[in-house]
Amino acid sequence: MGRKRRSHRSKRNLASLRLEIAKAQVRLSMLQTSIKEARSDVGLAAVQDVRAENKLLVETNLRSEQAACASLAALDLAVKASQTDALTGLRNRSVLWDRLSHEMDLAGRLGQHVGVLLLDLDDFKQLNDRHGHAFGDLALQRVASVLTATVRASDTVCRLGGDEFVVVASTVIREDVDELVRKVTKALCEPFCVAGKSITVLASVGSSVYPEDGQVEAVLLRKADEAMYRVKRSRGLGGRSSAAPTP
Repeated sequence: MGRKRRSHRSKRNLASLRLEIAKAQVRLSMLQTSIKEARSDVGLAAVQDVRAENKLLVETNLRSEQAACASLAALDLAVKASQTDALTGLRNRSVLWDRLSHEMDLAGRLGQHVGVLLLDLDDFKQLNDRHGHAFGDLALQRVASVLTATVRASDTVCRLGGDEFVVVASTVIREDVDELVRKVTKALCEPFCVAGKSITVLASVGSSVYPEDGQVEAVLLRKADEAMYRVKRSRGLGGRSSAAPTP
């Protein structure tokens, strides 16, 4: 009885083993067929198509990245151009208001001051009339260079337009603003050569200080503008205060 059971079990195991062998043979046959197809012209063509598609995809991604970089660069240039005075390379009045507001907020938190210098070149119209506008443009560029070299790197120098410039300087004490006015006035008085001609460009400089003279940007600029024209009148240049710059 025991021998029969063992014989029956052995037959089942043998049948199961033969079934697994048959399945393995089928899988092997399919694999061999796939290998043959891959090695055939059709298979090689399919592989080449895949490679070509991958190459095209890589090239497309590269072109997309290059286009995106070019667009970002163009946008950056456009933003800088919108914030820069074309003649002098200084920041323009659109930057002035943001910079002044930022410095005032910072000074308010730290208990410090912000100095605003507004300067106007003396008799600049006569300079243009006498030597020509090209000469006047060179003189304005020279003034921009002098201002940038005289103030600190952290200070902001802007050209409002015409022959008017503004300096925004954060400071600890009010006396620093008075000293900066003296430095700027002295530096601008130095004669320089423009188009082979030695000239001296004088400027009237007025200043105001946050928070004593005002806590609003427009008020500080108006106070500096008024102070500048007081300097002009004291030097016999006449004129009246222009309207305070607006954003």
